[in-house]
Amino acid sequence: MLRHQLTLAFRSFMKFKKIFAINLFGLAIGLTTVVLILLWVKDELSIGRYHEKIDRIYAVMTNHDNSGGIVTIGITPGDMAEAMKAELSQVELSAGTSPYIEGVAFEQGDTKMSGAGLFVDQSYFDIFSVDFVEGNPGQIMTGINSLAISESMATKLFGSPKEAIGKSVKWQVYDFQNEVEVTGVFKDLGSMDVDKQDYFLAFSYFKQMLGDGVHWDNYNASTYVLLRPDTDVEAFNEQISGFIKAKEAGSNVSAFVQPYGDTYLYGTYEDGKVAGGRISYVKLFSVIALFILIIACINFMNLTTARSMSRVKEIGVKKSMGASRGGLFSQFMVESLVLTFLALMLAVVLVYILQPFFNQVTSKALSLALEPELILILLAIGIVTGFLAGIYPAAYLSKFKPVDVMKSSVKGSFGELLARKGLVVFQFAISLMLIIGISVIGKQMAFIQNQNLGYNQSQLLQINASGVHPNQLDSFLAELKNSPGVEDASSLSHPLVGLRSSTIGLTWEGKNPDEQVKFENITVNMGLVETMGMELVDGRAFSPDFGEENSKIILNEAAVRTIGFENPVGQIVNLWGEDKEVIGVLKDFNFESLKENVKPAFLKYDPGFAEKIMVRIGAQNQQETIAGIDGLFVKQTAQPMDYSFMDEDYQSLYASEQRVSKLAKYFGVMAIFLSCLGLVGLAAFTAEKRKKEIGVRKVMGASTFGILRLVSKDFVRLVLISIAIAVPLAWYFADNWLKTYAYQTHLSWWIFAGSGILLVIIAVITVGAQAYKAASENPVNSLKSE
Repeated sequence: MLRHQLTLAFRSFMKFKKIFAINLFGLAIGLTTVVLILLWVKDELSIGRYHEKIDRIYAVMTNHDNSGGIVTIGITPGDMAEAMKAELSQVELSAGTSPYIEGVAFEQGDTKMSGAGLFVDQSYFDIFSVDFVEGNPGQIMTGINSLAISESMATKLFGSPKEAIGKSVKWQVYDFQNEVEVTGVFKDLGSMDVDKQDYFLAFSYFKQMLGDGVHWDNYNASTYVLLRPDTDVEAFNEQISGFIKAKEAGSNVSAFVQPYGDTYLYGTYEDGKVAGGRISYVKLFSVIALFILIIACINFMNLTTARSMSRVKEIGVKKSMGASRGGLFSQFMVESLVLTFLALMLAVVLVYILQPFFNQVTSKALSLALEPELILILLAIGIVTGFLAGIYPAAYLSKFKPVDVMKSSVKGSFGELLARKGLVVFQFAISLMLIIGISVIGKQMAFIQNQNLGYNQSQLLQINASGVHPNQLDSFLAELKNSPGVEDASSLSHPLVGLRSSTIGLTWEGKNPDEQVKFENITVNMGLVETMGMELVDGRAFSPDFGEENSKIILNEAAVRTIGFENPVGQIVNLWGEDKEVIGVLKDFNFESLKENVKPAFLKYDPGFAEKIMVRIGAQNQQETIAGIDGLFVKQTAQPMDYSFMDEDYQSLYASEQRVSKLAKYFGVMAIFLSCLGLVGLAAFTAEKRKKEIGVRKVMGASTFGILRLVSKDFVRLVLISIAIAVPLAWYFADNWLKTYAYQTHLSWWIFAGSGILLVIIAVITVGAQAYKAASENPVNSLKSE
């Protein structure tokens, strides 16, 4: 029976080759898009979740109840891990780590290189799954002078991982340096990790570096815990809420834990609670995949029913010969499933072809590995798609009565016509929402790129100064300034983009002692304000012309407003117990994403901690200028220069939005293309039903344009209904998305009007082609007896 139905299916495909090709291609395009989104979603959901004990690993977060509201960060006091393990029975293991530190210089013999990584406890390796190829994982951080390095780093420094074990390496960051022993070599971290560590150093040395900075009112470390299997996490969070307050009188900080596997996707907080993050994009594209799959299925329904008139006599004959409705239904469902699985196989081929391009757009390394789990998922998608696409045409075609067929009195009901038109409205409403969404994202990204950040980011290089000893930094900066093409150079302590170094240690006369205010702390060298092109609204910058500058401080406008100074220059503030004179006020500059308002910040002078070099270069001969700077850097450090352009770093803050924008463009085009196929189907169906009417009108003198208008007007009406539905929904979602930015563009009327007009033009062209074909046909062919 199945073989017979398969034979009938392939005969039907060959009989209606054009419809078969359109259906196959439409479903294949839809399934290709769905599979690509599936790969992306699967990868996003997998990041950071490969650890063996992932269900019990938690990151400790802290809520800081400041004057401007609650700020949530994943940073804790340095002693947090040790105290939690000692005092909380639910904690099986705990690990303290440093923040992710880039630019650490490593030296072994004549070989020098820089790396990024963490200072960690030994228990870190008992909590997280780090795959060691050399060394004993249980004895990696045996002492303060232990070092674990990646395979690639071991190969660069020693020639091979095996040769690295037991060897000595010197490292340096800022003015801290030490000689350590390689105790382990781990496999290079892959795409499932957010940060790619090149090294692990001892957390005990990190605390030694901090010195007096290790106390319960200073937040400079990350803490991870492995909770016991029977732990009630909600009750545990209530228990640790006041953990820090019990250690530090007057603290405004409460603690809680978040599943480590959620930290990548759920990184946005409001009022101290998780409010989303990258998960919103995962949900968005999952919904887009579902909509595109539904649109592809709708196309199949419309194109199949559009040719139903060509099969009614076949159905009538079969029913007269004894075929049941159930038998015919199963025949048409088999046709749908066979076509769907042919489309799925074509989609797999297209995914393999498009993979490199898709990886480039998403900045991932996705691959379609046909493993059992993925094969089952693809089969499930194929079966579901086949049933969704085929169930309506099968029910529609199998219901015809043989008597009506033979009398040529088969007519579609109003409900069927309404359903088909409703499906087209749905398709185009989704397409219009995508067009508007793409336009709004593009407008906001353009607004961000043209926003005045408070400093000049063009032609500004940021150099990682690992290997430059603090005592040699000033002389190196002097060499840079004399280099051809260099306009200015200075340094600061942290990358300015995405700066995260805050303190509550700034006080002033009249400050409410119960109020804790966070200020961004930026340590700078002489000339940083001038190099960055920052604007002073009052006072002056740091300068050697005024002698000792360590007791001076520069505030931004937000800091002045927060403190309440009317004439800030000359006022005295206290930073960590030392009085500082305010010598200048900077116009507010953005050091975070434009999703955030400018926070209070200050600049203090300390060249020993200002090792992130900023170089302003000229617009001409930039490659020659960079090559000259690189030569000076190699001469100074014996390692290649690691640099980036400031405007590129700034754009990296919006990498997720940029990728979403690109993906939305491609998926929007797919949705519009598939929707047009659906419109072709409905137009073909209408032309088929009105074939004799069109013939009579042409015989009676109707023009081709008149026929075009007759056939097209109903479809333009459908598109206008789609616009009426989609515009308010798109406005609502776009407005809510823009509200996530402190600095936002406005929703222009022309985005909605232009998108609607574009959709109408696309629909008119699509339907017009089908209508012209019907209007151009010889009326004799449509009026002659069959």
